[in-house]
Order: sequence, then C-alpha cells, then structure tokens
Amino acid sequence: MRELFRTSIVFRSTSIVLGITLLIGGLFSTVSYLYFLRAEQKQAVQIMHDLLNSVENTAQIACYLSDANLAKELVQGLSKNHDIRQIVIYQKEHVLASFRRDPNGNPSPIDKILSATGTSNGIQRNIHSPFNASEQVCTVAMETDQLAIRAQSSEKASFIAYLLLLQAIAIALIVATLILVLITRPIMSISSRLHRLRPEKGELLQSPSYHGSDELGTLVSDVNQLIGNLVSTLDEERHLRIQHALGERKYQTLFDNAETGIFQINPEGQLLSCNQALLRMLSINSITEHDTVLLQALEGQELRLHLMIDQTTQTAQAASEDFLIETGQGLRQKKWVHLVIHSAENGVLQGLMNDITERKLNEEQANRLAVTDHLTNIHNRLGFEREMSRLAKENARHAGCDFFLLLIDLDKFKEVNDSYGHAAGDKVLMHFSAILSATLRKTDFIARLGGDEFVVLLRGVSELGTAQRIADKIIQLTRQPISISDREQVVIGASIGISFTRNQEFAPASLIERADEALYTVKKSGRNNHHFSPS
Repeated sequence: MRELFRTSIVFRSTSIVLGITLLIGGLFSTVSYLYFLRAEQKQAVQIMHDLLNSVENTAQIACYLSDANLAKELVQGLSKNHDIRQIVIYQKEHVLASFRRDPNGNPSPIDKILSATGTSNGIQRNIHSPFNASEQVCTVAMETDQLAIRAQSSEKASFIAYLLLLQAIAIALIVATLILVLITRPIMSISSRLHRLRPEKGELLQSPSYHGSDELGTLVSDVNQLIGNLVSTLDEERHLRIQHALGERKYQTLFDNAETGIFQINPEGQLLSCNQALLRMLSINSITEHDTVLLQALEGQELRLHLMIDQTTQTAQAASEDFLIETGQGLRQKKWVHLVIHSAENGVLQGLMNDITERKLNEEQANRLAVTDHLTNIHNRLGFEREMSRLAKENARHAGCDFFLLLIDLDKFKEVNDSYGHAAGDKVLMHFSAILSATLRKTDFIARLGGDEFVVLLRGVSELGTAQRIADKIIQLTRQPISISDREQVVIGASIGISFTRNQEFAPASLIERADEALYTVKKSGRNNHHFSPS
C-alpha cells in the first residue's frame, strides 16, 4: 500500500481527497448530531409544556380535591409520550401520583456537555386552585428521556453521515477518474512515447489529445525544444569529435613521420614518451617507463640538461642548446643535436631534438677554411688572431700556460719569387710549411700571416734554450736546397724573432711587438739567424 501511495498519482490523489472528505464529513456529522440532539431536547421540553397546558385544568381539579386516582390517570396519560422519562405530581411533601421509565443506558458525555451549556432536560410547574388563582395546590415535575432523544438524534445524524460518506466516496471516485483521464493517462502516454523516441533521428513528441494548449502541451513543447537542443548539441559534438579524430590522426601521422624528434620528459630528465624520429636519433628500438636513455646519450653533459629544465620551469620559456652525443651499442656514433625544451602541464616537459650533425660539420668546415691558409694548409692570419683571443680567455680564467712566440721571415724569398715566378714561390712556401709541421709538436701552433711571414707558438715551453734549439733546427732545415723543378734548385734562409710570455703576464700586443723587434734585429745583423727579445 505504501509503495502504491508512492508510485501512483491516482491512488495518492484519491487517498488524499477521500481522507480530507471523510475528515470534513466526520466533523459535520458530529456537529449535526449535537445540533439535532439539542433540538430534539428542546422540542421534547416544548411538547411537555404543551401537554401540561392541555391537562392543566384536570391537574387543578385533581390537586384541589387531592384526588390520587385522578392524578394517577393524568400521569398515565402523559406517560404515553416516550420522550418523557419521569412525571411527579406532589403537594408539598405528599406525592399524589408519579411515573418513572427505566433507562436503557447510562448518561453519555454528550448529556454532560448539554447540561453544562444550560440546556434543560425537564420542566416544573406550579398548579393553582381553579377557584383562587393565587392559591397553589400542587406541583407537576416532568423530565425528558435523554436516551430516547439521543437515539432519535443519532438516527438523523447517522443518515447525514451516510450521505456525507457516499458524497466523499463519489467525489474521490470522480477525482480519481478525472486525474486518471486528464493527467495520469496523458503523462503515461507521453512517457511511453518518450521511451520509444529516437531523438538522434529528429523524432519529436506528440501532444496528447485535447492537451495541446494546457500545461501538458507546454511540457511536451518544452521537451521537444530540449530534444531539438540535444540533437543540435549531439550533432555539433559528433562533428567536433570527427574533426578532433581527424586532427589527432593528422598530428599522429606528423608525430610518427616527422624528422624532428619529439618527446616528453619529467623534471629528472627521464624519458616518458617519444616518436620514432627520436628513437632513430638515439639508435634504439623502444623505451621503457621513466627511461634514462636520453641521459645516457648526454653522458657528461647532464648538468647542462638540468640547467635547461630549471630555466624553462622557472621562466616558463623555452630553452635550447646544442649537444654532441654518442649513440648506439659497441661502436658508438657521435652526432650533433639541437635540443629545445619547454614546460607543459603537471610537471611534464616537452622537447624537440633535431640532428644538426651535417650543419655542424659544415660550420666546422667553414670555420676551418676561414682560419686555414689554402696554399700551405696551416692556419692563416685570422686563425692566429682567434688563437690569441682564445689564449687571452684562458689567461683570464687562469687556465693558460707559458709559451714562446717565434716570428719567422723567409730570407731571399722575394728573389725566388721574382726570378722563377709565383709557382716556384708557392713551392717554397709549401716546403717551409712542411718543415715546420715536421719539426714542431702537434700541440704547437703554426700560422702563415701572409707572404713569407710565419708565426709559431711553442705551448708549454718555458726555457729559452729549448726555444733556441727549435729555432736553430728550423734555420738549419730551411738552408737545405729546395727543388723547384727537375733541373733547378733554390736556397733560402730564415730569420726568427723570439719573445716569451708567462700565463699571468700574457699581453698579445706586447708579445708580438717584442718578437717583431727581435726579428728586425736579426735582419739588421745579417739574417738567417734568431734573436730573443726579453720582456
């Protein structure tokens, strides 16, 4: 019953209407009962007055004569009225006649209520002499039968209660029928259609008959509007999903087939995911979760990677660096890569890696060509200037070393060039460059400053005797005849100016100037020799 009350509008509405109707009917029945009971009691009292009026003359005679028999007949006549329970005719303390009907029950609370409200249930009248109106001869007391009156009132009130009950049942049935026909069935019809509805195909609800303009019609219209909005939203979502899928497929294709390595790392530099291009660059087939393969490839350069990670995490800006990495197993391959890292979400960083080995090689080749003398294949003047600049930076970091500078000028080179042509001069220059390369260590620096002028840096040499022995050997080898053709040879010499600098005293301009002064001294003294210019 409770479940039915919870799930059925008809049952719930009918129960509520029936309960309210019965409550109101019970209230009206109680009021009617009290009303009829009081009215019946008043009517009984009035009847007793009327009866007493009709027999008052007889009562006067009976009392005046003190005729008990006549009084008794009078009482018997009055007792035929069933609403009278008790009759007494008495003279002072002497009872002439009396009548009392045995009660069929006890007084009810209603009798007490009526008594409390002042409703009388009996009368008492003084009877006077028929000859002297001022002389009282007896008293007649009459009392109504409350039980009989109550029974009559209950009968009338019950009739009204039955009518009200029938009315309540009728109203409840009518309300239930109206709710069933006008509300429940249309709602069930709407619900059934809604369950079978396929909104994705544009189907809409139909309003129940005769409900197109009322609240149910408005409800159906609102539902159809929601369906329309839902279909529109679903179509838009489907379109966006298709576009998203196409975009993902396109970007996945780009991701998988890009030549640029694309990857994700955590703040510790561990690889989380990557594309095929990165796998190829690192010469691996696959990665595991939190793989350290990137750190292994950057072995010895991990600090630079972590500095990049810290920079992009703190500034939210991309950081980029070039790295020389080694990849592969066994015979490891060196390659240059350009690494770009920028922060993403949830502490994850995204990165790009491009293989710039070819570019780096081209740059190195270009730099090498820029600082190399094309004839002798040793450094040129630009190479010498860059080397001096590098040494100056080392000296600033206190990481340099002592060295001697040898400034060399070839004697008689101009005569060879003028007499035998530039081709012969070029052979002489290449021959002398070969002498220098064969005589000096790989750690020493050799450059041709231009024409027949050369410079040598003896790195790590701090004793003048060593520098002089090297200068003597260069001069001795330079004096040897040089074949410029199958039948012709030339002989040249070398004048060498020597200067020295300690690491903490390095001054490029002064060092070159002193070597040049020493060279000038050799030239003045007859050439083909060396001279040292102290600091």
